[in-house]
Amino acid sequence: MPTVAIVDVLTPPEQCAHTMNAIRLCFTATVAFLVVAIGGRVASSTNNTVEVRKCCPVGRMYDPEARFCRPVGTDVDEYQERLRNRIRLGFRVAADETLEMFHYSQLYWTDEEDVLVDVPAEEMPGLMEANRSLIELSSGYCFDLTPSDELVARTARPRYQYCGRGNYTCVNKCCDNGDIMVYDPNLGKLRCEESEMPFKFSAYETDAGGSPAGLSNKTVLPLNWDKSSCTALNMIISRLTLTTDGNLFLIHEGVKWIIPETKYCLDYYAKDGTLEAADLMALVCSEAKPPVSFLFWVKTLSVVCLVLTLIVYATLPYLRNTHGYYVMFYMACHLVYLVCIMIYSLLVQEDRKNTLCIPIGYFMLFATLTTCCWLNVICFDIYCMLRYNNSTNRNTSTSVRTIMYHIYCWGFSSICVSTGYLFQHSKNEKLRKFSPNIGYYRCFFFGIHHYGTLIFYWLPTCGMLTANLILFLLTAIHCSRIKSELNKFRRTDSKTEIFLFYKARFVMSMKLFLVFGVPFLFSMLCELFLIEGKIKLIIDSIHGLQGVFIFIIFVAKFKIIMDLRKKFRRSIVHSEPTPLNNISRSS
Repeated sequence: MPTVAIVDVLTPPEQCAHTMNAIRLCFTATVAFLVVAIGGRVASSTNNTVEVRKCCPVGRMYDPEARFCRPVGTDVDEYQERLRNRIRLGFRVAADETLEMFHYSQLYWTDEEDVLVDVPAEEMPGLMEANRSLIELSSGYCFDLTPSDELVARTARPRYQYCGRGNYTCVNKCCDNGDIMVYDPNLGKLRCEESEMPFKFSAYETDAGGSPAGLSNKTVLPLNWDKSSCTALNMIISRLTLTTDGNLFLIHEGVKWIIPETKYCLDYYAKDGTLEAADLMALVCSEAKPPVSFLFWVKTLSVVCLVLTLIVYATLPYLRNTHGYYVMFYMACHLVYLVCIMIYSLLVQEDRKNTLCIPIGYFMLFATLTTCCWLNVICFDIYCMLRYNNSTNRNTSTSVRTIMYHIYCWGFSSICVSTGYLFQHSKNEKLRKFSPNIGYYRCFFFGIHHYGTLIFYWLPTCGMLTANLILFLLTAIHCSRIKSELNKFRRTDSKTEIFLFYKARFVMSMKLFLVFGVPFLFSMLCELFLIEGKIKLIIDSIHGLQGVFIFIIFVAKFKIIMDLRKKFRRSIVHSEPTPLNNISRSS
């Protein structure tokens, strides 16, 4: 045994105690022998162990077709031993040397200027023949077995040698290899999680305008992306197309948007936590501004029409009755919402570091809620007027109702917005879980399945639209009953005139409800069921044209046009100086 050999060789202390020189010589010899002996043991241990990097974690093999690590499917120990034997045989490892396999992907993928590539199976014999020293080779390569039991190697190479050259296209991957993006509702943020889904995309050839023209046969290589190069990241889940030049192509609100290869990362996203049902997702730098879309000009036209409608209501006094007063508030709130959308599209664009990001998000929420509230008021007021026709004190009743309507609209919207703000800035984790998270990931709500979106957006808006529908049904039933009674007795008195007056208002209010409610309902269905493409563009366009429809319903009438013409002519006549006035001025 080694310990016995060491003891036998050591000089006994009593033999070294005669003289001082003998003691020094004895001590020096003893230390030298210990160093040599121990060092020899360590070197022997190091020389007999060869460390080899494994491309995939334990229990997984590498699939070169999918470029992904998949489960072994057999006994893990037997698979590991088979891999060692293939490496030992291929690189002629000595029988007394032990192969130690370990997986640590960051060792061979640390430089952001490198790309991880496969060594083709036909090149493996040449690699084995040219490199007899497995220790030196293993520092830059990893090895694994394929499903067909072939030895495969991977290594990091400079990206400029592959990306955009030959048969390769590179793309930034948001997560590490073997991971995809998931949303954690408990933490309220995105995170990377291990998944069985391979990172496999197809690249498309492009035409002169940069649009996809046909599928290519290029291999897509993932790159390790440094997210710190962006000031903010915006999440996009849409029909994304990767082009052969590494750019990302998508249709943004009817307009094509080409995102440069350095301004995004691509990965799969499990929106409901189900890793097997993941969609394609991109995180885009806020510096990559989308082009001005078709919907932007549609909403601009709506803003112009709403402004013109408010001017007409302010010009003609008979339109500013109680009902017209409520309609003006509805149009003003919807105008504020559209203006916020335009500011958001031009100046913010999901830039969470923009000072307007959070204020615009809360203003949009407030304007949406107040618009729904005033439409709710219009529906309720028409129902009350037809159901309870003449009150004992009409002036008092109208003023009290108006005050109550103001308290309801502004109070309810303010409470929802302020509660959401307090939840979001609360120190209680349970309250933050139900917060709207405005400005956290986006400048508006993040995700349609989030608790905050459900509480502060879907429940109030859908609840008020459902109440409006019920009120319209009740009002229609009551109108039908009154009309049948009037026709039965053939009355032509003031009660009939009042009924016809309120019936006309009811028809206009129903048109207003249809203009707002139906497009809003279809937009909600598009978001819930992730409908994209031309169908969503058409629905969003109809929803964006509400201002045009309101202008047609309330202004584009022969009587109103003639009244405006008379008032305009009268103002011109009053502004022009008459001959008598000229004579008096000259005298």
